[in-house]
Amino acid sequence: SMSEAFGRHPQGFYAMMEMIRDWAKTLPLTGEDHTVGKASTAPNGGLRMGLIQFSGPIPEAVKTPLGVGSGGSLTGDLAELQADIDWHEANYIQGSTFIATGLNWAGAMFQFSPSTRKRVLIIVTDGAIKDTASLAPAKAVLTAEGVQIFGVVLRKAAVHTKLDIDAEATLKPITSDPQDDHFLNVLIDEMPGQVLNGICDPNSKWGQLLMPGASSENQAGMHKPCPQHLVQTECTTDPGCVWSSVGLSCVDSPCVAHCDEPKCTADTLNHCGWKVVNGT
Repeated sequence: SMSEAFGRHPQGFYAMMEMIRDWAKTLPLTGEDHTVGKASTAPNGGLRMGLIQFSGPIPEAVKTPLGVGSGGSLTGDLAELQADIDWHEANYIQGSTFIATGLNWAGAMFQFSPSTRKRVLIIVTDGAIKDTASLAPAKAVLTAEGVQIFGVVLRKAAVHTKLDIDAEATLKPITSDPQDDHFLNVLIDEMPGQVLNGICDPNSKWGQLLMPGASSENQAGMHKPCPQHLVQTECTTDPGCVWSSVGLSCVDSPCVAHCDEPKCTADTLNHCGWKVVNGT
């Protein structure tokens, strides 16, 4: 249970939520609040995020209610995200591990994300999923929406226990293909480096999936990880980066998220163009 001690942390759930809080402070967010919905243009690049807590069997899942933070929606506003995290910490639900409702809610949440944006779902658990037999419809909806599903098993100790192995056996089949590439089994203190920060690092296991063709080598038109550019002029000369006036930092251009030529050329809002030389 996430209510138990995880290594040096007295309680796993709160440790994980505080890691997410610290990570959110470093993210190149869009600056748009939850009311923007599908009209999000992310003019300065950046991310939006939403949180869903699952447990079960009753309640099976919870999200922030209307009037609190994002109201259970995607948001690129840091203050709303912080309020969401506060609410989840104050309303921690303990029980078993049922995720069908959470997946359905995630699918509904992504309906308010423009089709030109990268859609990523990360499922984190420390125990075996109990309702695997009923997850196929929800996974099909998410896949049809272009959502990349990643899975994380958080371990209490370096040794892989039966609990960890059972959690992996039930979570990995829910992830996107290839499943080995979309799955991690890590100690809780490895979560910031391997999971959270890895999403925005094109040299990490998951970053290579989310930003194909990007690397720190800056060869053949490939760009450096944008946060490495600390000066605006250097940032804007990198074809994969844009300068965020919200966070005053260098972030990935929305164009980098387009993995195929039709979506890339259709994104006229961000002035994207397809490079034949390296297929990006």
